Amino acid sequence: MQNDQPHKAAMDCETNPTASLKKMFIDSTMGNRIMAGQCPVRRAVFLKPHGVAKADFIMVPGLADKYKVGIFAHERFSAWVRFSSDTQPHAPDMKSTVGIGIKLFDVPGEKLLESSKHATTADFLLQNMNVFFVDNATEMCKFTKAGVVDHNYDLYLKDHPETQKILDEMAKPVDSCLTTPYWSGLPYAFGDRFVKYKLEPIGPPFGVPPSQNTSDYLQADLQTRLNMGEAQFNFMVQFQTNPETMPLDKAMTPWSETESEPVHIATLVIQKQDITNQGQAEYGENLSFNPWRTLKAHEPQGSISAARKVVYEAGAELRRFKNGVPAVEPNTPRPLNLK
Repeated sequence: MQNDQPHKAAMDCETNPTASLKKMFIDSTMGNRIMAGQCPVRRAVFLKPHGVAKADFIMVPGLADKYKVGIFAHERFSAWVRFSSDTQPHAPDMKSTVGIGIKLFDVPGEKLLESSKHATTADFLLQNMNVFFVDNATEMCKFTKAGVVDHNYDLYLKDHPETQKILDEMAKPVDSCLTTPYWSGLPYAFGDRFVKYKLEPIGPPFGVPPSQNTSDYLQADLQTRLNMGEAQFNFMVQFQTNPETMPLDKAMTPWSETESEPVHIATLVIQKQDITNQGQAEYGENLSFNPWRTLKAHEPQGSISAARKVVYEAGAELRRFKNGVPAVEPNTPRPLNLK
């Protein structure tokens, strides 16, 4: 217990939640896993991969000029997507929070993330829940401290029943990575306006899912479905129409889709492929996703996004260093097959 005291004293969620979150997620969580021999070193969060896949990100034909902002002023981009769950790699994934990272290639313009300022990639991050379980970075820090430092999340949850309610909803069953909707949860700039992102699957489920009697059901399902054909999602933006009901730094507050209906401005087309192709999974695990690796026109908003910038970048640097992978963005997307 004596060894915990300096660590506890270093946590200052009120005055510097970002630095404290970095210490807990990177120095403690990832650091402890590294000392325990984790190899290869995995991400701090969403570390259970279900698969990575080649895709295309295509803007809606005839898009109105008011939507042609930043990335969306172009016709299309090549992309790679990573599906994962925010749980341990060996844990069952049927009732875990599922996320998707989308990396676009050949995106012109300076990026907000300083280490990727001249990169030609841009990232989107979404998960299958429309809100976060805490409002801001200070509360995220306090929640994380309860688990990582005090080893008892109940210390926080007993005083925050709304957080407990959202966490319970996040543990809903997921039939397939390809048939569930995803939301950014956090807002972004859209030129001089603000939006949240949403991915909506297109069409009915296809194929016969594999047996669910496995801890890696979602990976098996993804492999089965993409072997049969392509999958598509509508990429949508939901505009902030009322700052009072659609706040920028209260992440537990949902933006009503009745008050502001999401607008379809692009389509994510995931190509038919075998996600078990040699080297494909490793390629995806070496990719780094950061919401700040984007254009100024799409600047992330709110204190949780500000913390993610620091924590995600530190985690990627440590993971890539320990795994012997260059800490640089790829210049071109990996092809599906070399002929």
